[in-house]
Amino acid sequence: MENHDAFSLKTFRDELEQHAISLAFNGSFSQDTVGLIDINLKNRENAKLLTKRIFGLVVEMAQNIHHYSAKKIYSEKYCRNIGVGVLAISETKDHYVITSGNYIHQQDSEEIKSRFKELNNLGEEELKDLYKMRRKMPQRPNKPGANLGFIDMRRKSGNPVNYQIKGEDSSNPFFILSAKINKQ
Repeated sequence: MENHDAFSLKTFRDELEQHAISLAFNGSFSQDTVGLIDINLKNRENAKLLTKRIFGLVVEMAQNIHHYSAKKIYSEKYCRNIGVGVLAISETKDHYVITSGNYIHQQDSEEIKSRFKELNNLGEEELKDLYKMRRKMPQRPNKPGANLGFIDMRRKSGNPVNYQIKGEDSSNPFFILSAKINKQ
């Protein structure tokens, strides 16, 4: 049997267990992918603990990858390019953590940092007001959606949303987004 040293499935499995990752997906984020994640969440033993907020965060992160990933593949089914990224759900004693990652265009880095700096410093009422205000604004040119995804993530998590931009000086840095939901 051929030995593939570049990747060890056992090491990967051990890493998933070490970090309490109960679900991980890497690939293109289409509506079908989100549907499969939903089925996976509903079929778990602790399905009652997995709230609508968790799935709501999964949907927001998947849409972010779908629309804004710098890496895309063409979907024959949807006849368009679909964003590629990674998403994982982990669990600790006190909370769930939903994390996503995807390559972005370098010019988007500053806007992302600025938006999270603002959002993470707002209280619940301020977030609600910002959400209402942005809903009334016209759609941004060349950008899908109403610019509400990050606000939704922050509101649904009930906690500051952590982010990292790795390789910020490259043409396509890697954007990591992590939202924590308290079990209480």
